[in-house]
Amino acid sequence: MSFTFFAIWAFTAAMALVMFRESPLKVVFGMLAGYTVQHMAYEMYNLVIILMGANKGSPMGFYGDGGVMPFHDPFVAVIYLCIYLVTYFFSFLFFGSKIEKGEKLKLTNSYILVFAALLLVVDIVLNAVILYNIAGEGNSLYLAIVGIYNVVCCIVVLLLMFEVAMRRKLEDTLHSLNLLRMKERRQYEASKENIALINMKCHDLKHQIRNVRGVSTLGEESVKEIENVISIYDSAMHTGNAALDVILTEKMLSCNQSGIKLGCIADGKSLDFMREDDVYSLFGNLIDNAIEAVSQLDEKKRVIGLKVRAVENLLSVNVHNYYEKPITFIGGIPQTTKADKKYHGYGMKSIQYICRKYGGDLSINAENNVFNINILFSLDPNDRELSV
Repeated sequence: MSFTFFAIWAFTAAMALVMFRESPLKVVFGMLAGYTVQHMAYEMYNLVIILMGANKGSPMGFYGDGGVMPFHDPFVAVIYLCIYLVTYFFSFLFFGSKIEKGEKLKLTNSYILVFAALLLVVDIVLNAVILYNIAGEGNSLYLAIVGIYNVVCCIVVLLLMFEVAMRRKLEDTLHSLNLLRMKERRQYEASKENIALINMKCHDLKHQIRNVRGVSTLGEESVKEIENVISIYDSAMHTGNAALDVILTEKMLSCNQSGIKLGCIADGKSLDFMREDDVYSLFGNLIDNAIEAVSQLDEKKRVIGLKVRAVENLLSVNVHNYYEKPITFIGGIPQTTKADKKYHGYGMKSIQYICRKYGGDLSINAENNVFNINILFSLDPNDRELSV
């Protein structure tokens, strides 16, 4: 009987290799997971039948002559269907749902997959041996213990298999975040130097324009227009935090070019507990997300508000803006609306990473077409768990 099951599984796996454009390792992963879930459901059914005493006539269950076949009795048939539905549903909920639709699995550690397959094979073979040699004695307690053991083996197999898939996914995400953070550090250093140089040059130009005002052939209106243009680039923010000044100045210039109003009330000195590159990354991603949302709206709604203030031992950060497109939340975090999710959504992940790094509390809500991000940091070093 076990050989028959393995032959059916091997045939199905072979057909899957023909029908799907996937590597043999991924096909084996899918088929092994499916077989494990089916075997677990079968063992759960046998366990319930044993505990109910419905196997008195045939303790060997499906293996016996005319055993407890599920559809010979309507009541047993309902139990059979319910157990399979519940087992399949929770298997999908705890394992299958971890793999997003369209996501490509990256399985590199084939050793764990082989170990999981061997564990399942041993479990099935031992189960068959027990049924043929011991089940006939009708010891329900012993059979129940064996059934529980079989279910636990199936759960362990699924945990091992999906641990391989999920660990690789997390490694890829962490690698992408590290690359993003390195890029942001370089960008911060470059922006800091560029903005300092621009401000210095603009300051000099303003003095030179004053000197030529009386002798220039340009009209007064033209001179004022030049002064206004220069003043835009000479409007560096002064919040008390160098990194915050750089990112706000940079984003102010970007918003001015796009017709977006960026209002800011910030106590930058309260951010001294954070590294400069973390400040640059956090507020850069917060404002970038807001700019992306309002850039598609009418001019009246192209407004972004930023507040950074300290209240006793807490630092509050709030960014709010209008939005129109529907927002999907998963686990309290908005998902990217871009089609290619593989290369987007890392800005929000970076925000989460920095919040966790400094023991911050992140909350997001979207009501009445206003999107709010609120972050609370403790200013007490004893309450802040810094995890590098």
